Amino acid sequence: MTDLHSIRRARAADLPAIYAGELDYIRQIEPEQEARWTGGMYWHMKQWTNDLEHMFIAESGEEATGYCFWEVHSNVAVLASIYVLPDKRRVGLGRRLLAEFISDARAQGFASLTLGVKPDNPARVLYEAAGFVYTHDDGGYRHYAYQLDSLTAIVPLT
Repeated sequence: MTDLHSIRRARAADLPAIYAGELDYIRQIEPEQEARWTGGMYWHMKQWTNDLEHMFIAESGEEATGYCFWEVHSNVAVLASIYVLPDKRRVGLGRRLLAEFISDARAQGFASLTLGVKPDNPARVLYEAAGFVYTHDDGGYRHYAYQLDSLTAIVPLT
């Protein structure tokens, strides 16, 4: 089967797709946070524009089918978000986006990567399969770490 999806760096024109995906995530995984999330839109836009250089878009033709972006906190690369359209899931896009995060962070010299995820978020399986190791719970999230300096391979793209 031919893969019809490509992954590229995000552009400002992709921000509406990021907004739509983040809103869908909130509604699906953290619906009790929707009013708070919507009220913080100024801060979300600021975050997304600041992190544009760390954003990747999965697309099929001209349709954005998913994205991920990460942030720098001290000397750690932190996955801020990863999202795939519901009807495009289960074909490896999440794994490919996660691989882009790992590869990009590695290329920029980061040895430690982290992320936080709600305990009931099905993406936990993806992170654990990719080698992220549970470290602790905090603020309703399970936190994971991935040490690049101790590993030689990243998430397989196939």
